[in-house]
Amino acid sequence: MFSQEQLSATTARDALLVWQTPELTGINRIPPRATLWPYASTADAVADRAPQRKLLDGQWKFKLVPTVEATPRDFMAVSTSDADWATVQVPGLWTMQGFGKPIYTNWKTAFTPAKPPFVPKENETGLYRVQFEVPADWSGKRIVLGFGGVECGCYSVWIDGVAIGLGKDSRLPSEFDVTPYVKAGGKHTLAVQVIRWADTTYIEDQDHWRQAGISRSVYLYATPKTYIHDVFAKATWDVVRGVGKLGVEARVNELPEKGWTVSVRLLDGAGKELLAEPLKGEVPHGLEGHNRPREPIADVTGEVPGALPWSHETPTLYTLVVTLRDKAGNEIDATRTRIGFKTVEIKNRELLINGKMVYIKGVNRHDHHDRTGKVLSREDYLKEIAVLKAHNFNAVRCSHYSNDPLWLDLCDEYGLLVIDEADIETHHHYAMLPHDTRYAFAFLDRCMRMCVRDRNHASIYMWSLGNESGYGPNQDAAAGWLRHADPTRPLHCEGAICKANSDWDRGHAATDVINPMYPSIDSIVDWAKTTKDWRPFIMCEYSHAMGNSNGSLADYWAAIEAHHGLQGGYIWELFDHGLVQKGKSGQERWAYGGDFDEVQHDTNFCCDGLIWPDRTPHPAMQECKRLFQPIAIGADDAANLRFTVRSKYDFITSGHVKIMWTLTVDGKEVSKGELERLDLKPDERRTIALNAKLPPVARGQEVHVNFTLIDTRDVPLVGKDKVMGFVQHAVPVTASLPAVRINRLAAKLSLQDGADVIRVTGGESDVMLDRKTGRLASWRVCGVELLTAGPLGHLWRAPTDNDGIRAWDYKKGIADWRARKALPRWTDAGLDHVVHEVTSITAAARADGAVVITTALAHRGGDVAAAVKDTQELVILADGVLAFSHVFDVPTELNDLPRLGVVAQLPTGFDAMEWLGHGPGESYIDRHIGTPVGRYSSAIRERYVPYIMPQEHGNIFGLRWIAVRRADGVGILASADGLIEGKATLVSDETLTKSWHTDEFTLGNTPWLHLDVRQRGLGTASCGPDTLERYKIHAGQYRLSYRLAALAKADDANAVHRALLG
Repeated sequence: MFSQEQLSATTARDALLVWQTPELTGINRIPPRATLWPYASTADAVADRAPQRKLLDGQWKFKLVPTVEATPRDFMAVSTSDADWATVQVPGLWTMQGFGKPIYTNWKTAFTPAKPPFVPKENETGLYRVQFEVPADWSGKRIVLGFGGVECGCYSVWIDGVAIGLGKDSRLPSEFDVTPYVKAGGKHTLAVQVIRWADTTYIEDQDHWRQAGISRSVYLYATPKTYIHDVFAKATWDVVRGVGKLGVEARVNELPEKGWTVSVRLLDGAGKELLAEPLKGEVPHGLEGHNRPREPIADVTGEVPGALPWSHETPTLYTLVVTLRDKAGNEIDATRTRIGFKTVEIKNRELLINGKMVYIKGVNRHDHHDRTGKVLSREDYLKEIAVLKAHNFNAVRCSHYSNDPLWLDLCDEYGLLVIDEADIETHHHYAMLPHDTRYAFAFLDRCMRMCVRDRNHASIYMWSLGNESGYGPNQDAAAGWLRHADPTRPLHCEGAICKANSDWDRGHAATDVINPMYPSIDSIVDWAKTTKDWRPFIMCEYSHAMGNSNGSLADYWAAIEAHHGLQGGYIWELFDHGLVQKGKSGQERWAYGGDFDEVQHDTNFCCDGLIWPDRTPHPAMQECKRLFQPIAIGADDAANLRFTVRSKYDFITSGHVKIMWTLTVDGKEVSKGELERLDLKPDERRTIALNAKLPPVARGQEVHVNFTLIDTRDVPLVGKDKVMGFVQHAVPVTASLPAVRINRLAAKLSLQDGADVIRVTGGESDVMLDRKTGRLASWRVCGVELLTAGPLGHLWRAPTDNDGIRAWDYKKGIADWRARKALPRWTDAGLDHVVHEVTSITAAARADGAVVITTALAHRGGDVAAAVKDTQELVILADGVLAFSHVFDVPTELNDLPRLGVVAQLPTGFDAMEWLGHGPGESYIDRHIGTPVGRYSSAIRERYVPYIMPQEHGNIFGLRWIAVRRADGVGILASADGLIEGKATLVSDETLTKSWHTDEFTLGNTPWLHLDVRQRGLGTASCGPDTLERYKIHAGQYRLSYRLAALAKADDANAVHRALLG
């Protein structure tokens, strides 16, 4: 035992500074164990009835002091009054309850100087007190106090003023035997001192909010004096014979007398026994050779022929009930845990689950809630799993620490493959701490305790030794322990193969997979073609999902599925880690680094997820869903409607998948049907022919066949008859119908070529072009204003996070970062404040009555000499149509532009849009496979995508035409000559660029209409490879042609578009 003086000492002369001593990982903690609760009888364990446990969660008294030394010496005493202390919720973080503040940094330690193992004297310390009562029926029992997790550097515990113990790991339980210090039926005072920074801070250096407080449940439980301490169930699946194999190690706390036994029962979900008789084993007793004490572990083994295997597709679980009996056969203790039969192997560059190579369609996941930080409920977890299952994910990496056992329980139940990761990240001291002997046991301790706690979970298929911690003997020591303690699972250690991604075929002692971060597509393909390594390639992080991101995800998966050894990976990451905060306007927003006035922070780099903090999916999730869907349909002969359906399931057949099909012409459905139900085995293929006739079409019309995949099962958390994916194929057709014609009244046009304005009138049309700007100043039809500012060359887009992280100061940044990011190059070239110079402008009437206005412009960044030349031809036709043609010449100095196109502005009231192109969500050149071509409609306001850092959004790739209308149906059509990109929006690029939060602007009422040759692809360069070269806008000549036409209420936009094309 230790004293308060030892815990509160301020100098080495006084006592050991426990919070700055990495060799010390805990005091008086009981050995680690699985998450088990004691039951009074086998019957109670079978029924999960009345476990001998009591939660101490609820309202606790709390006081925050600025330093460890400021802790009152008697704060833990029973006699101390806490009447004037605050009240906080436990579990709960004080940084989310009005005390101190959360701090976000990516890899830098949150304080300076950062010299392991020392921490600053200014070190917030939280003091907690609560009164609790021990159940009266626990008399004569052993009583344990447990903390599920405490976000901190170090915490110490007292009961009634007596020091109980100390823990240092934030995300694993610390349990203490408090039997001598409490009384059954007695009331006691529990006091906890939580020190925010400690030697452990340097090995918990994860990319997330640095919080503080008691983050997981606090509890008591009671056992008999001789009790089951731990159970390890090795539940494997014999792939050849199709049977379950069960080996159970039940550890008892002591060596009892001869004749004590352990029995094991196994029950299915309905409570049916799977074993004809319980498996039994004797608890060792006495001494073995040379008077050495035996391990008090009872080994029980057997086969379970009636068992079914566990997988992510069939998460079949069984309840294992273990009972300890004395030599007279009396039940002394009982416990239960859920298990699943699963075998993991690595052979021939493939990781096999139950004998099958499974592509890892995974995501990295932190614990996060926008209002409670790292404190989550069962409902929160279920929402996450529902989103992942609905989007066809099959795997999660617990980045970068052991998650709450409840999360693992739910992954077991609903079927997610889990990498369980030790709470180790030394990012700021990457190459140092893996070799630091002072931290050697901490590395081992965290891996050991993670494994012992979690190894009964069926969902866990791999252990990870931590994240971004370099590689050294400390990892090898932990790897050796894990291999011995649990030989049923392979190991994952990114640092072992990293070495700046220069040598992936290294580190065999610590990792059984090649698991780099953010490799390029070319590099993984090259590895697959040239390596002789036997290990599979599973990216631990890739496709960084920061803001409007995940470009080229389809290109990654094309490479993965084409090359043996590439087996998928984990997208970074699931959540945007925004925290709810009221902005200056009083409106709630999601805050990021720096919004809490932190001195050191990494701005919005924490907002890099596939879903918003409230669990709403980003648009990129549709790309994931499409790529990860379990049915593929290839076009054998699309012209004759012949296709091949392939099952991409790993274990189950596809009979529950209903496949509906439609044929569309220009996005309009013309026929539909349902395929016969195909009960395909995994990887089985079936050729089908649609029972349909191709419709007759006019020149230029497009035919698509669309397959919709519907899961007819009632899938837990997802529902019944939900769409699980789609496939779309273009169908080549020969035109047999005459071109669409629409009678538009021609009128004699009048040209007025003035010094300042060129005006063309005729019939119901009135066009005015400003000579100074080279753009239309007005366009009226029937007295209705359709444009208040006509098309003008536009090179800028509000930067995405992949273009460059705006909040980072690139002028002071590392040169390498400036070279790798597009944004600093663009701002250096002045593209964020382009000026438009009119070099010449002419207007003339044509023989056919049309008026042609030719304008030469130069678009340049401020006073930068290099300019994009824009030769614009506007033909005003006699029927009132405006035909634009632009020839853009992009110089080599402006290679790799943000976008290349034009922008126009419409009057107030034009608030609805319709289009033919990819949809319904936003789409980009390198992220559109999840958005099929179709005819869609939306309010313009609904096209806004509220990325936490405002940025480019809402684009439409493969745009054929776009129409914007008023409520009365009057509108304007932009009809493209070929495929372009574009959008209508209620917020300008300028506003988005200068705004750092969503509450800093409101959507307007006057739409901007963008028509682009192209936007630069999205890529993943916020943390990973830049946009692929083929998705960039390089130097060269580009053409953009489109027609603008007025729409009456009765006009069908597509019919007008077809008529304009002729």
